Amino acid sequence: MELKEIIEAGLTAQSVKLDAAIAKFEGQLAQKGTVDTEVKAEVKTLSEEFKLLSAQMTALAQKSAEGFKAVEKPLSAAEEFVKSPQYQLLLKGESSKARLEVKNTVTADNTNTFALQRPGMIPGNFAPLTIRQVLSSIPVSTNMVNSLRELAWTNSAAEVSQGAAKPQSDITFEQYNVPITTVAHWIKISNQLLADAPAVVAYIETRLRDGLAQRIDAQLLNGNGTSPNLSGLTDSGNFTAYTATSDDLLVDAINRAKYALWATGNAPDTVIVNPADWGTMERTREYSGGLAGSYLYGMPGVAAGVNPFGVQVVMSNNMTPGKFLIGNLRGSTALYARSGAVVEMGYVNEDFTNNLITVRAEERLGLGVERPSAILYGDFTA
Repeated sequence: MELKEIIEAGLTAQSVKLDAAIAKFEGQLAQKGTVDTEVKAEVKTLSEEFKLLSAQMTALAQKSAEGFKAVEKPLSAAEEFVKSPQYQLLLKGESSKARLEVKNTVTADNTNTFALQRPGMIPGNFAPLTIRQVLSSIPVSTNMVNSLRELAWTNSAAEVSQGAAKPQSDITFEQYNVPITTVAHWIKISNQLLADAPAVVAYIETRLRDGLAQRIDAQLLNGNGTSPNLSGLTDSGNFTAYTATSDDLLVDAINRAKYALWATGNAPDTVIVNPADWGTMERTREYSGGLAGSYLYGMPGVAAGVNPFGVQVVMSNNMTPGKFLIGNLRGSTALYARSGAVVEMGYVNEDFTNNLITVRAEERLGLGVERPSAILYGDFTA
């Protein structure tokens, strides 16, 4: 079998598989308005494999052709225009204008170079997610989490002489409710895109999920608690105010806050800072006689780590510059997950008649801060 026939057979076999998967995709979408995750994954995988195989086989065929015959030099755009029927009609006076669209013209010096489809998708920037990773997650099945939390505790425990009355301690509780909030967004795509470029559709799904995650990361820190917002870590009532000391560096404040929490029986595990503030601290140097000396937080070529005084640092652009938050986040907070990120497709309003599909992504969750005394938040210097 010749090389050409082998190439054609391979592409045909892969094309049959991809067509069958797309037919299954479109069938489910038409019947129930959504597509199973397995089917989406199958279409995405086959589409990417087809593109990669096509690119590899095209390159292989080109190299083989170079070995058997000289490659004819392609015409320039001007040469193609002069030889075109439109130009000939213009010369004969049978037309008042001539227009030619030149496609797939090779412009590189190497006349054997042809453009190939790059497999996959060139992604945009995906900002790092940091805050959610340090919170304890608890799955729930309701729209509201109701609980009691300690409001006040008076410890009157003391030594007692024989026969004397024992001291009474006192504890007070309060009702504490955490509403479950929906975070969502959507985008419209064409039916043609859905059928012709499943890899693009899969990328859009990834972007929608990332958009949810970015918004949730911001809400976990700065949500103001006003419905439908989450009540974030810096929302009033979810923390204890930190009293800054004049001229303190960020690392000074972390140390002071750590031991202020220890004094209340809370061992902090996490501190959240703005990346710019952390960078300022890393660049701080000692000075002698007006000359810059060593870096205080470690030499640039040595990994100093991001756990000052044993507390893990989480950097977030959502933290206001000049402020920081430190606390026992794993022991004093709970992320209540009603449902994970879900992506669905369907027809909305005039979508069907306009050949459009609406793609929606949403997640339902709530944040509970169970011990505000275990979290300090505020400016790190006065």
